[in-house]
Amino acid sequence: MSDNPCLKGGLETYVPRPDKPWNEKRIHHLYNRLSNGAPPYLIALAKGNSPSVLVNYLIDSAKKHPLPGEVVNTASGTINYSYPWKNDKDYNDPDIYNKFLQLIRMWFNGMLTEGVRHKLALFWSNHFVTGSSNYGAYPSWAFQYYYVMHKHALGNFRNFVYEMGRNPAMLHYLDGRLNRKGAPNENYARELLELFTMGHGNYTEQDVEEIAKALTGWTLYIYDSTAGRSFIHPVEYYEPDSTIPGKANDYKKIPFNPDLHQYGGKKIFGKTYTTNRVNPDYGKADYDNVHNAIFTDRANETAKFICKKLYKFYMYNDAPDNIVDGLAEVFKENWDILATLKVLFSSEHFFEEESMGALIKSNIDTLVHIFRSLDLKMNEDFFPYNEKGVTVPANNLNRDALVGLYYQASNLGQTLMDPVNVAGWPGHRSWLSEFVMVNRWRYIRDQFDYYLPYPVTKEKYRTFLKEISNNSSDPDFIVRKLIEYVITLPMPEDLIQTTIGVFKARVPANYFVDGTWNLDYNLVPQQFIDVMKHISTLPEFQLL
Repeated sequence: MSDNPCLKGGLETYVPRPDKPWNEKRIHHLYNRLSNGAPPYLIALAKGNSPSVLVNYLIDSAKKHPLPGEVVNTASGTINYSYPWKNDKDYNDPDIYNKFLQLIRMWFNGMLTEGVRHKLALFWSNHFVTGSSNYGAYPSWAFQYYYVMHKHALGNFRNFVYEMGRNPAMLHYLDGRLNRKGAPNENYARELLELFTMGHGNYTEQDVEEIAKALTGWTLYIYDSTAGRSFIHPVEYYEPDSTIPGKANDYKKIPFNPDLHQYGGKKIFGKTYTTNRVNPDYGKADYDNVHNAIFTDRANETAKFICKKLYKFYMYNDAPDNIVDGLAEVFKENWDILATLKVLFSSEHFFEEESMGALIKSNIDTLVHIFRSLDLKMNEDFFPYNEKGVTVPANNLNRDALVGLYYQASNLGQTLMDPVNVAGWPGHRSWLSEFVMVNRWRYIRDQFDYYLPYPVTKEKYRTFLKEISNNSSDPDFIVRKLIEYVITLPMPEDLIQTTIGVFKARVPANYFVDGTWNLDYNLVPQQFIDVMKHISTLPEFQLL
């Protein structure tokens, strides 16, 4: 960590004032970091709220947003996150990958519409890393993992860690299923400490060995004597929180073999914990001891480690000590993710101009930001598909924009539900390789030219320009407002003039003088596409 002098302000609540006003620039900054952008009408509405009221509303709304698997009717329409295969038992189904893609579509659609929690779920998926390719994109396991990412995204971090250790995707990915008495597998125990809680340097090899022993016996397969074979399990989500009425014993449904569990004493962080096999509890005592030790004996280290990662995801790669320390004090009080993020996003530090444009966009950020800014929607601009790869009649050109986003981001090195390794995508400057840059530009062109082909979408480009420019007929002013909207940092005048030239190129020059051209001109949607393709190649566009 560091005390970077360029990053100013503290964690005290930001209060607008003449030298630091609540304006469009700061509103854009908030939406960009929390949810990868917002359409003009949300930017306009935000001006009427105080910063802290808006931050609380956005984060509280994300917390209340329906969870995966739910269907909820709201005043603005039905939110349908149903997933018919969440308890799927057939792992030999030829449509298994198409079923997995339905979950991918759900996640991308959530990032494009709800935004805040779906972006945070992306962070957690790069923290509690598993790999869909590791477990064969098995739909019920993918769903359980995705569900937990959302259930705890803005909840209690201690409960989050507690639940992840017995999540099927995690048991498979880090070999917890192979961890047994006499032959402990230390993969999960090591990453639990190094990557998921406290970070390297805050534990010993003995701690890893002892924790691995404490976590023995959990498995993923159940033998059916009638069928004469083992079956993948669990295919159903089980609630591990024993405080929930009717769910006190749900954890016992997760396969556990007491014959494979190493009972007896374990010494963790210098303290000895002892369990025995009298009244077997399915390994719960040892499992609880591990998590109690982490969140009691390494509370400071864990709080700082997680707050630093959150800061780097939302703010800047060089996290200031004073900000991380302040966030950690809030975080470790109740391990409340929501409360911690509210402090960060409401702070003077967050709204400093030096904090703007300091974050390098990931590949998913880059693509999602365009869709969200333009307010593109399901069943208007992009369309659903079923598990057989069949779309709706309105999608007569058969364009699968959501899966297109998935494959594009994947080709650039950011595969949803499948980070590059257990440490996750490194982010920051790794997103700026020559290969990534050239192909980002190409994929943005592909979105405009191929995946978003319908007239209703192209008319949205016209509407967008009218909204951000107050329906101006001055092309120079329109382009300047567009640049302000999609680029955070100030641009050199020569680049602005070049961008204006791209916007005007298709139209005879005299049309801009004699009044023939305005935003109702027939070529405006294509002019918008031209200029966005150009803007996407600029260095400033890669920053958020």
